[in-house]
Amino acid sequence: MKTFIDTNVLIYWVDASARADQVEQWLAGESVISVQVLNEFANVLRKKRAMPLADIEILCNTLISTCEVHDLSVRTHLTALALMTRYHFSLYDANIVAAAGLSGCATLYSEDMQDGLNVKLPESAGGATLSIRNPFRT
Repeated sequence: MKTFIDTNVLIYWVDASARADQVEQWLAGESVISVQVLNEFANVLRKKRAMPLADIEILCNTLISTCEVHDLSVRTHLTALALMTRYHFSLYDANIVAAAGLSGCATLYSEDMQDGLNVKLPESAGGATLSIRNPFRT
């Protein structure tokens, strides 16, 4: 089963923690990210962690070779706009949800969105249902 990983969960991958080990397991499975997640991941590592660009590039290249990466497209954008209207997501969260749904994932791991929310994509985007889960919620 393909699982989409949001940036706020993926960032644990670079920590020395039990959460990092869990993210590593997901990355070894059928994990999906988007170009937006790659951009946000690189930005957080650079701005908040002051990581050298060479190290960020290595990590991003590893993700690109390990995960399925959903490109941002007009279809993603239009789906995101429809999700914003229906679920009141921010533009950036809506793009994450749209990318997850359009890439065929049934689950989106995110700490920032409503745990347990089931999102139905518009019929124009296939009409699938995506479940948002906080994987660290106890």
